Amino acid sequence: MQNSPQHELEQRIALLTEYLTEIRRNMEKLIADNHRMREVVRIAESELRKRRDQAQQREHELESLQNARLEAKARVEQVMEKVEELMSGQDDAA
Repeated sequence: MQNSPQHELEQRIALLTEYLTEIRRNMEKLIADNHRMREVVRIAESELRKRRDQAQQREHELESLQNARLEAKARVEQVMEKVEELMSGQDDAA
């Protein structure tokens, strides 16, 4: 028994409809995955900016501490020079 051309056409249409339905489902999954990935990227970029800002802040703090250390070291050296001057002045007076 042969299928009539009308029946074959209906079968092909049904098959194509199934394929299109599957394609649509897959496309919807891809779109949903894309939205999720965009959100992940947005969060990651935000976290990266936050950590970059923290790193810059720490660098500034470190630089300030190093400057303060150098200033303190210079003051100690000045005091030591004054002490040596005073001690040598006392030795000369004695």
